[in-house]
Amino acid sequence: MLRRLALVEPCKAQYLQVADALREQIALGEYVEGQVLPSEAVLLELHAVSLMTIRRALAILREEGLVTTQRGRPARVRRRPERRRFALEAGSRLVSRMPTSDERMGLGIERGVPVLEIRRADGTVETLDAESVEVVVQPQLRAQVVRGVASGRAHPAAAL
Repeated sequence: MLRRLALVEPCKAQYLQVADALREQIALGEYVEGQVLPSEAVLLELHAVSLMTIRRALAILREEGLVTTQRGRPARVRRRPERRRFALEAGSRLVSRMPTSDERMGLGIERGVPVLEIRRADGTVETLDAESVEVVVQPQLRAQVVRGVASGRAHPAAAL
């Protein structure tokens, strides 16, 4: 769906405006999961901006996980993986970080997707693709976390 979008915010960088426009089109379903976006050449002509502006806009969308890009191919709207629930056990810690190249290849995840490390009380560590899990806190653990936040012993971000 090619429609010229006016870049009308003079105080906002053009690449951010192009990223906003494409993000909105994806959110509205004008570009759906798996669909190829128009080529860089079409986008630069459509928005009347430079190639560098288009590439910066696409880089933002890639970093946000909305599109994938490969050299020599047009950007494609990413498919969102199905999530499975993962219960965080009492005594476990949850750490989010960026994966190493080997972990990314082993888990089959794209650049820009973080991993979650589940560090259990028994010392075992499990590394999961952050996009494929929904972490839930068991009710008894939730009460412990909330008490810890109220007493100042835990960081508020820990209260899942």
